[in-house]
Order: sequence, then structure tokens, then C-alpha cells
Amino acid sequence: MRTIPLLHRFEYGGKRFALDPETCFCFECDAISWDVLGLYPESSVNAVFHALESRYDRKELSEVIGELEWLRATKSILTPPKAADVLKAFEVERGLKRLTVFLGDAPSEDTARRAWFGRGAAAVPASLRERTRDAVALLLNRSGTQKDLELEFRVDGSLRNPELIGEICAQAIKMARLAGKKFAASVRMDGFSPAKTPKALEGHAFGVRMRFEDTAAAARAHELAQVPGATLGRIAKLIQPSTEGVSGQFIVRPNHPEFGNVVKELDEAGFRHIELDLDAMYAANPSLDPAAAIAGLGRCAEYYIQRLLQHHYFRLDPIAWLFHRIYTGTPVSRSDPAGTNELAVDAEGGIYPCAGLAGIETFRLGTLDDGRMDEDAAKRFDDVGSLTTAPCIRCWARRLCGGGSVVVHHAMTGSYRRPHEPWCDAQRAWMGAAIAIFQQLVAAGVHFDRIYGGLGKHEKPSLFTMARAALAMTIGVRPIAEADAPMLTRWENWNESAYFLFNERGVMLGTQYDREMESLHPNPLEQEFVLVRKNGDAFGLLKIRPERLAGAATAWLYMHDEKDYASENIRKGFRALLKEAAGRQTLRRVLLPVSAREQGLRAFLEATGFTSAGTLREALYLHGAYEPVEIFTLSFET
Repeated sequence: MRTIPLLHRFEYGGKRFALDPETCFCFECDAISWDVLGLYPESSVNAVFHALESRYDRKELSEVIGELEWLRATKSILTPPKAADVLKAFEVERGLKRLTVFLGDAPSEDTARRAWFGRGAAAVPASLRERTRDAVALLLNRSGTQKDLELEFRVDGSLRNPELIGEICAQAIKMARLAGKKFAASVRMDGFSPAKTPKALEGHAFGVRMRFEDTAAAARAHELAQVPGATLGRIAKLIQPSTEGVSGQFIVRPNHPEFGNVVKELDEAGFRHIELDLDAMYAANPSLDPAAAIAGLGRCAEYYIQRLLQHHYFRLDPIAWLFHRIYTGTPVSRSDPAGTNELAVDAEGGIYPCAGLAGIETFRLGTLDDGRMDEDAAKRFDDVGSLTTAPCIRCWARRLCGGGSVVVHHAMTGSYRRPHEPWCDAQRAWMGAAIAIFQQLVAAGVHFDRIYGGLGKHEKPSLFTMARAALAMTIGVRPIAEADAPMLTRWENWNESAYFLFNERGVMLGTQYDREMESLHPNPLEQEFVLVRKNGDAFGLLKIRPERLAGAATAWLYMHDEKDYASENIRKGFRALLKEAAGRQTLRRVLLPVSAREQGLRAFLEATGFTSAGTLREALYLHGAYEPVEIFTLSFET
């Protein structure tokens, strides 16, 4: 039997990469690293030397092996699993997180009430309010210890009773809050066609989703009633209002492989969150060639990548979903929560493992009407995922794919636990390409938190406010990027500033690799920014760390050119940044250390409103002697 390689090697775009299938840590390889990884770690160091010393210098081989061993020591690759972790991986996470409710033709409350007095009414269907009330009860009662819940209502074609839907969403959010849950209610509408549909979108199916996180925001659900027959630009404005707590999403279910220009059309229309529903595509078109479909996805990805390189951020799922998981370093063994953390209720009140299986009688788990569920039938889905699916166990993409989707597997093979091999090949192809492209995007300074963050639009500032801000902000800030590593290394090495020395690390040397890793995997307790001029040139660093007391933080400030501390434009811009921080009411008091050697920084802080809070005696050991560190403070309280 062929052994499973501990490190997977692959090529893309003329470049070579290696991936640890368990940790999902990926790195680019040069020629010597590529050849070493053909033997490492299965072969001993001496065996690697013996096999490759005719082609490479022994010293270079030692350096490569040393780097790999360093990655191993830091648990980036080849992390030995603990027995407790192995057992825990097979434990099924309990508690319902998501419930989808198909509204169908359920009548409004008044209509249902009148039906009792109508002639010839053999049976009275449950009213919309009753059905959704039972659904909320199902979600809350089965959520267990889960705290982050979502309830989605689905309608087809048009949204009837939009005001009532908004009231129901608001009521669901209120009930969940009283139960101590973080809750979001969303409404999804499918089966409509935009006016003046562009040619690139012809033949595909569309949907829109509005997500509400606040009771007041749920009133915007009535906007969905205007979506059918509207142009794409109009739809973008309807589902992405300037109301806090509301986010919108445009969903495309491709029905044929020619969907390469879909993302371009939707981006130009103004959508900030686009989803290509590939699972629904395969479920609706099981005979579709996966390789052809992935070619269409590749064309969408090419456009998306170019926009990200231009720092035009929007979210395109499932590509952004995978990028963000790689960025945060979160491998998964199961990506489909069907039957365990997710359920669906069809228009007749039947309960199913997920929305994609709703209406299929063999997967029916129970009904809302009699309040019963077949627990044994639900337990069938405990074994879903890469850990218990035979083809996944030997697949290098198992911790990225997570075993795939039960809806896709059922549509293509007739079994929700047996993947379709051509689909697996296509899945590996696009995920391998995404990993390779991810490396290029990070090196170019693309920040994936910005793709996921900021999708909900807030109230628009006035033209006067924006003009005043543009004049005041003579400097700007941005998070550190992997591309900043060479610059950060030059700035840090042999630097006597408190920014680099008055911290837990306190050393005067740093490697480029260390700075790259810090940008890719930042300290969750700190925020580090690069100070930039209006033209984008970097000139300094700012780091903020929250303290235990609410509203308190410690900050570090450094400017590479001593003359910048005396610049009135930079002082003016820094005051504007401080005013912005105070306006957002996230900080109340900031402490900032200054070493005895930083007289320029001391004068800068005094000019921008800081005052001395005292001196820490012998706080810094430098050049064989202890030196004091003065602490400056700024209070935002009035």
C-alpha cells in the first residue's frame, strides 16, 4: 500500500509549494528545498546528504534541513498529535447553530384566522407567525451550549408580508438575546431575475440574502420585496443599506460552466459580498463536469485576485472563505454541519438535516407539528467529515476541504458519505491553486481581515465631515504586511528605541522570517500598524495592547527618521488620529513608554497632548547599565 506523505508537494504557475496536510501550513520551495522534501522527514539526515550531496553543497543542505527542523520545533509542520487530541477530534460537536426555514405558501396570521370560518376548509395550515415561532423554539432549545446562532428564512420568487417577516426577525433576535445567545436572523429570496440581465449571468439562478443582527435593523427586510425586476445596481443598494447591523449578499448558482465573468458584473454593480453556490450547482446539475466547472471558477478567481492586488476589497465565497481559513490557520476535519449543528424546516413543517436535503423523504427527521424528531436518524450524520470518510483519509486536502458537502455527495453518487472522485479531483485542483495564490497575495500586502470585516455599511458622513477629515489626516495607518518584513528588519536591528526594547522580547535583533510570521499570524492581544504618509510611504510604527482595566491600553510609537518627530504636519495628523480614537470611544487612557535616549519622541508626545505620568527606574538594561523609562499618558475623558 502506498504510504501517505507527511508533507504534500505541488506545483502551480511555475512555482513549487509544500503543505502540511494536518496544520495546513504552506510555504514556497526553491530547487534544493523541493528535492530535500522529496526525502524529508521519512529519511534520516545522513540519508538526505547521501542522496543529494552530488547535486548540492552539504552546507546548503544543512541549512535547508535546519530551517525545516525550526518549523517543526515551532509546531508549524509535522506536529505530533496528542492522544487526547486524537480522541477529541472524533467527538461530535453538539448543539444547533443554524436553522433554515422555508416559508413556502404559509398564510399570514389574519388569513389563517379567517380560514377557520371559511366554507369547505378541510384543514387550516399553520400561520406564518406560528410556524416561525416553533422554528425559533426548535433552534433555541436544541442549541445547548452554543452561543452564536443564525436563523434563516427562505422564500421563492417574491417576498410576501415583508413587514411581518421583519417583525418576526426582530422577535427572534429579542428571544435569543433573552436566552443569552448572540443571534442573527436572515432572509434569503431565490428564484428571481434582475431587469436587464447581463449576458454573463444568463442561464444561472440567483438569490439575495439580508442578514440582521439588531431588532431595529430587521425592519429593513421590506427592501427585499422590491428586488424582483430591479436592475443589479438597484438590488445592490436595496440589500446593502447604510444601516448598522445589516449586511447583504448576492448569491449565484451556476447552471453551466460559463460563469467566468459573473463576478466582474456583480462587482461593477456594487456588491460587496458575492457567493458562488457551488454545492447547489452540483446538486441541481449532477451531470455537470467538475473539471469544466472549476475552469469557470478559475476565471472568476483571476478577476478577484487582480482586484485584491489593487486593494479593492470585497468578499467572494468560497474563495475568500478558504483564504481566510488559511490566513487564520484553522484546519477543519468537518466543514458540513448537516444534522449536527444545522437543521432545516420545509414549507410543510418537516425537519431535515440541512437546506439542501429538505423535501427528500428519506432524510426526514421529524415535523414541527407533532414536535418529534427521530434521534437515531439524526445520528447518521455524526460520521460525516474527513476523519470518517475513507477517500478523505488519504487525501492531502482533507483539512482544507473537511470532507465536502453531504448534498453534493448525495446528488453525484447517491450516498451522502461517498464522494465523487472527479469532484474530489476538481476540489483538490482549486484548493491547491488557492494556496499558491494566497502566498502571492500576502506577499503583495493583501489583508484578509479586511475582506471579512467592514461588509456592513454604516451611516454615511456628510460631505463637510469627509472634506474636513481629508484635510486633517495628513498621515494614515495600515496593518503590517508580509511585504514589510525587509523594512521592519532594517528598522529593528540594533535599534535602541523603547518600541523594540521595552517589551517581553527585548532584543536588538530580528530576522526577516520572524517579521513575516508576525504579519501572517499576529498576536491576538496586540494591534500593530505602519504609519504612512499621504503618498503611501511608510515612516513609522504604532502598536497598541489593551490592558485589564476597561478602556485602558499601552501603546508604543516609533518614527524611523528623527526629523519626523518635529514635523508639524505629522503632529497634526497624529492629533487627528487621537481624536478619531476618542470619538469611537474604544479607549479612555493610553500609556506610552519613552526611553532616556528618545528626546525627539518625548517632545512629540508633549506637543500632541501627552503628559508625563512618572518614571520607571532601572526599567531597561542596555549596554551593561540600567536605564530609566518615562511613561507618558493621555486621557480621552472630558
